[in-house]
Amino acid sequence: MKLKLVAFFLCSVNCVPLFAQEAATLSASNIAIDAESAAVKRIGDDIRYLASDELEGRGPQTKGLELAAKRIEEVFAEAGLIGGGDDGTYRKPFEIPVDTKVIEKDTKLVFKTQRGIIELKAGEDFQPLAAGGSGNANAEVVFVGYGINAPRLKYSDYEGIDVEGKIVVVIRREPQQGDDTSVFDGKRTSQHAFIRTKLDAAKKAKAAAIVMVNDPHSTHEKPDELSHPAGFGSRGAGIPFFHMTKQRLNELLEKHPVKAGDKELKTVKEIADQIDSDLQPLSQPLDITAEVGSKFDEIRAGVSNVIGILEGEGPLADETIVVGAHYDHLGMGPFGSRRPNQRAVHNGADDNATGTAAVMELARRLSATKLKRRVVFIGFTAEERGILGSNHYLANPAIPLDKTVAMINFDMIGMYGKQGLTLGGANTAKEFPELLARATEGAEFKLKQSQSVGGSDHAGFYRKDIPIMFFHTGLTDLYHTPDDDFETIDVAGTATTIDLAERVIREIVELSERPTFVKVAPRRRQGVVYLGVMLDFDNAVAGAGIQDVAPNSPASKAGMKAGDVIIKIEDKDVARVQDLPAILRQRKPGDEVNVIIKRGDMDVTLKVMLTGPPRNG
Repeated sequence: MKLKLVAFFLCSVNCVPLFAQEAATLSASNIAIDAESAAVKRIGDDIRYLASDELEGRGPQTKGLELAAKRIEEVFAEAGLIGGGDDGTYRKPFEIPVDTKVIEKDTKLVFKTQRGIIELKAGEDFQPLAAGGSGNANAEVVFVGYGINAPRLKYSDYEGIDVEGKIVVVIRREPQQGDDTSVFDGKRTSQHAFIRTKLDAAKKAKAAAIVMVNDPHSTHEKPDELSHPAGFGSRGAGIPFFHMTKQRLNELLEKHPVKAGDKELKTVKEIADQIDSDLQPLSQPLDITAEVGSKFDEIRAGVSNVIGILEGEGPLADETIVVGAHYDHLGMGPFGSRRPNQRAVHNGADDNATGTAAVMELARRLSATKLKRRVVFIGFTAEERGILGSNHYLANPAIPLDKTVAMINFDMIGMYGKQGLTLGGANTAKEFPELLARATEGAEFKLKQSQSVGGSDHAGFYRKDIPIMFFHTGLTDLYHTPDDDFETIDVAGTATTIDLAERVIREIVELSERPTFVKVAPRRRQGVVYLGVMLDFDNAVAGAGIQDVAPNSPASKAGMKAGDVIIKIEDKDVARVQDLPAILRQRKPGDEVNVIIKRGDMDVTLKVMLTGPPRNG
């Protein structure tokens, strides 16, 4: 009050209106600062809660996933949104596969030797693995080293030995680990160490079943640990697959050793050392038989998308903008964790408490004003299991998809200060570049527009010819680890990202016509032959998932489709999306290659004629 009086008496009469004007400006400025601070606190509170230990990492079958859904519901209700789920509620429930259950009475691993029968105990001496699937076998046992068939590297454990109809014993991973001169690389795990590669090699050799034992190199400081039954993926390969402890196999080798010339090798380590020394396979029958059996049931869990609808007003009210983010995460692992051996809560603060907070905050803000178009806010579930929640919505939309004119997605937006904001899909509508220019006018944003669509829950909308924008601030070393906690989040930067998103959404709402969809050309890498596919880097499936196929490309001409998963090129196993560029770099334009894809439940082989990048690319 004293400051106001001094200012008044020092002014002339004409100065009084100026003082009042300045005071009003200061007042408005203070209100804006207060509103900004309140928003940052609100957003921070949402992230902190969603990423708290109480929510148990928001994995399937956790109470935390339900608590997160309730939080979203509460915000939607407070904002006055209409329920977009079943029977007017905010929930759209469905089931997902989360695990496999071993049927114990149908599970066995029994060795029959001249000295008697050795019956192993499931869960203690061995574990059946769902990657192989259900099945039975009763046959001779053949040791086949690492179970690798790599003729291009001049190494094959299957060369010169007949394993058709027999049970093969293999060592995990590959020879010469840690050897810089190894044909298998030595320092990095090659595709020949992958479980699926071993399964494929055994199937190709017509083996009846596989028994795998841990290699000595990567596990020598740890006790023998059996894999979880659902380890290495749950897709049954059609060949029974068992993981046996080294201790029990060493006991068997004591009486039935593997022979290398005049030497008898009686432990897995002795065998591995011998193969490492000269890279010569030691495949041979073990003069015993085995009877094996495995059977699995799929365990499913109920989950829900959380959907709230903000109706528009006027002639464009039936056109819809979807604003979404996934609220699930990894629980305690190990599924999806980059530290699968560390049982700890994976709070997923950045992935994706931040994106979920954005959806809730935008519901609060946008519901405070009248809008020309409808906005559907969605908390997707089961993204970490392979974008299952968004795929379920696409199959069961709250509003018909032909009424959906744009989709805005948030996935990991908590690192703005360190990494800035990347906006994917900024060119998926003809109107978006100009719209973004208007949205960013008069403000400074650390914004990079990406020509790539990217993965996550928006991918399915893009495949339906719906323009998308994908807000994210990039991966860090915390991604999919227990260290992705609230304390690492740039809350103010997250609020800035949400501010921009609000501007963008309001611009889309105000367009006189619906956005015009533009298909983005797949990104082409220099020095790599051209295949013509857009890869899905965030989908959880094994292999290289395909988001889209370019018209008239080698992939298109061979019959490849969006939704296919590349699992093999010639003898090169594609275990993950990152493997594909490295495999293609070994090819040249004009090469015709066999590409094996997973399409639904079928493996399909396509002949692809590779070319160089198109001249216009």
